[in-house]
Amino acid sequence: MPVLRLKTGRARPAFTLTGLLLAVCLAVTVSACGFQLRGSAALPEEMAVTYIQSKRPWGPLIEDFADALRTHHVTVTRDRGEATAVLEIINDDQDRIVLSVDNAGKVLEYQLQHSIQFAVTTSDKLPLLEPQRVTMTRDYLYNSNDVLSKGREEIVVRRALQRELVHLAMLRITAAAR
Repeated sequence: MPVLRLKTGRARPAFTLTGLLLAVCLAVTVSACGFQLRGSAALPEEMAVTYIQSKRPWGPLIEDFADALRTHHVTVTRDRGEATAVLEIINDDQDRIVLSVDNAGKVLEYQLQHSIQFAVTTSDKLPLLEPQRVTMTRDYLYNSNDVLSKGREEIVVRRALQRELVHLAMLRITAAAR
């Protein structure tokens, strides 16, 4: 057991009864309020085996959705026939808008926009979740003298936007399960 040495030379246990009681009270309070770790909320039972349908069947968006579904203990299948539900990605739109320019007309700031529209149906085509749209935007500064690193920055920002969109979509799906 860890021991603290006081200035007087006496040893005192580092874990006191008061600290232990405080920790137990905190654990009970957090669990009683319905707190759940991120990604641990339940999806509809019909989504136990899910097929992801998209105009682009391969790519990072599909992989992000598949990873998110697996986190929720859902089996992702590539065979629509064995699926109990279909997550359909109806639209996946990305855009880049100029926010500001300098006196010479050079771009100083961009806004990246990403929007996805999705729906979830059972294998019998019954809707579990009507079509939903989630949209996010991010601004970033642009320096025309450092084009290579700013191009990489745009890629990183787009990936982060996409992951957040998938997270928001999963929140909507879990909310529909309630």
